[in-house]
Amino acid sequence: MAMANKGWTWAARALWALAALLALRLAVGLWAARTPEAASTGEATSAPEPFRWPALDAETWKSFRSGAPLAPPAPVGALAARYRLAGVFLILSDPTAAASENRCAILDDLQEQRQVLAGEGEDMGAARVVRVAADHVVLSDGRHEETIVLAAGSLAGQGKGGTAGAPAPAPSQILETTRFGNRVGETRWEINKQAVLDYYQEMMDNPERLVGLFDAMEPDRDEAGKVAGYRLNVARGEKDFYTQVGLQDGDVVRKVNSMRMTSQRRAEYFIGEFVQDRLGAVVIDVERNGQPQKLVYLVK
Repeated sequence: MAMANKGWTWAARALWALAALLALRLAVGLWAARTPEAASTGEATSAPEPFRWPALDAETWKSFRSGAPLAPPAPVGALAARYRLAGVFLILSDPTAAASENRCAILDDLQEQRQVLAGEGEDMGAARVVRVAADHVVLSDGRHEETIVLAAGSLAGQGKGGTAGAPAPAPSQILETTRFGNRVGETRWEINKQAVLDYYQEMMDNPERLVGLFDAMEPDRDEAGKVAGYRLNVARGEKDFYTQVGLQDGDVVRKVNSMRMTSQRRAEYFIGEFVQDRLGAVVIDVERNGQPQKLVYLVK
């Protein structure tokens, strides 16, 4: 009898232990189901809101009901496939003005076969320029943006490989090669910066040639007698240099990187910017035979 009572006692204790475990498990489950707010304040959890379908605007709903296909989004890479970033030039301001970093992109529109010069915020028709950096440009078609990096040029080992994911642009066609680089268009050159710096050092070592380099540019004055540019007279010195960079006798240089050439000081300022490696490209506005032209030099 004693043994039976002892067995019954242990069985009762086991049942009580099992009941306690079940009660604890139920309490933990109920506590986990409560929201953090309810747990902290002791308030009952509110019922979840019923699911609602998102509302469609009137135009989308109209197109949906008509069965007309919605216009597909522009494929990624469409702008990169159309535009090629040939270069970026720093817009020079007055030497006495506060320094600025305004840049302008030189883009090739492969679809329309034309060259476009555009700064930040400017509209090119199919795209708007959002940002211009030293080695890339960000374009937008109004719906999405694309980054286009500087394309490789005709000079070996120079430039980048183009925009990732975009078709590789055709290599620049070399129309002429000189000591300073390659002519790759009617008014566009890819210039070897080191070759220009070597020539600059030659001028510094030979003061007479340096004088001839500057004397070949004669002031061109307006009706008020103020300098409005510089007219090239190759008979006064360094004819080989000027002709090898595409300038012609009688050309009048009006602007360099948007800065008006109204004094020798400005010309010296431009040379200083070039020597300090701040110019990735040079755009010279000239008047040739009475007609304005832009000569573009991509510095590699």
